[in-house]
Amino acid sequence: MYQPQPVMLHYADLPPIQFHDDDLFPWMAELESHTDVIRDELVHLLAEGRDEFRPYVQHPAGAPLEQWAEFNHSPRWSTYFLWQHGRPVEAHCKRCPRTAAVLAGLPMAELANFSPTAMFSCLEARTTIPPHTGETNTRLIAHLPLIVPPGCWFRVGNETREWRYGKAFVFDDTIEHEARNDSDELRVVLIFDVWNPFLTPAERQLVGGLVNAVRDYYRAEG
Repeated sequence: MYQPQPVMLHYADLPPIQFHDDDLFPWMAELESHTDVIRDELVHLLAEGRDEFRPYVQHPAGAPLEQWAEFNHSPRWSTYFLWQHGRPVEAHCKRCPRTAAVLAGLPMAELANFSPTAMFSCLEARTTIPPHTGETNTRLIAHLPLIVPPGCWFRVGNETREWRYGKAFVFDDTIEHEARNDSDELRVVLIFDVWNPFLTPAERQLVGGLVNAVRDYYRAEG
């Protein structure tokens, strides 16, 4: 069985669930009902060019790259952030106002200086994102597939799913996962983070205080 392997914070009392049940997220059906609207804005954005899409992996020179060597500063996996480091990217939200409004109405994970994060994630044809793990199991990741040609799949732990247009899912990204586009076309998914539903409001505040204290400590040391 795959276990969480967060790169930043592991909260020990949370169950290691690969894909979480839709029933835990009462907002999911509402999100899915806006798929066509969100996709329309995405298609318009892509038609205007991808100058504002940025490589997702951007490690500085000299940093250890490990599995990310192939993707460092590569447009093969690129993103267009709508929220980043806990704040809306105002210029991007203005270009996608209906998408921004949908996201603003969702219970995204609010963690000062860290989340929410929301973005369009583009994976080029014949491209595989290697197995990796995320930062903390206190928050989960939601996908809403928008452009998904046949041959695009996503694995979390020992379960593999094909993205299906308009069918959202939520998973724990601290469990090893990978993505693959075996098609000859672009794949795009809307991605955002939400709180782990097994975390209480008090625990959310505790996590926020902890990660920001660590952040402030290292800033002072630097």
